[in-house]
Amino acid sequence: MTIQKLYFTQHGLAVSKTEDPDRPLSAAGIKQTQNIAKQLLTSNILISSIFHSGKLRAIQTAEIIASTLNIKTVNPADYLSPNDDITLIKQHLNVDNALYIGHLPHLEKLISNLVTGKESHNVIKFQNSATVCLEKNDSLFHILWYLTPQLTNN
Repeated sequence: MTIQKLYFTQHGLAVSKTEDPDRPLSAAGIKQTQNIAKQLLTSNILISSIFHSGKLRAIQTAEIIASTLNIKTVNPADYLSPNDDITLIKQHLNVDNALYIGHLPHLEKLISNLVTGKESHNVIKFQNSATVCLEKNDSLFHILWYLTPQLTNN
């Protein structure tokens, strides 16, 4: 039996399009992402490489996590944008322990499809910087865990 783990993260909270059309991470989004990266580090989560959509907020999220986890392989990936067809990325999910950083509604549809075979089943509700781990035994994925940023007032 082959076991494969994949990780998916929604980018950190970004500024509004009216504030900056490139939508970089906000100060809160940077803190959220730093927090989730520290949680991944202290939980000894093994991530081999990181892929992102190429949008600034996803790139920044990837860079923060990669820096914290000392991951050298960070690359843009096609088909991770908010409204991309999820069937296009599915055929590229072949790197064990890879983290994919993307957007809504794409990520929720993708996870639902990987777990149930249908993108409309809504098996997970993402929040900014949250990370989910999927594990595949033979042909089916299941949600192993879901991690949300634990923020403090510091």
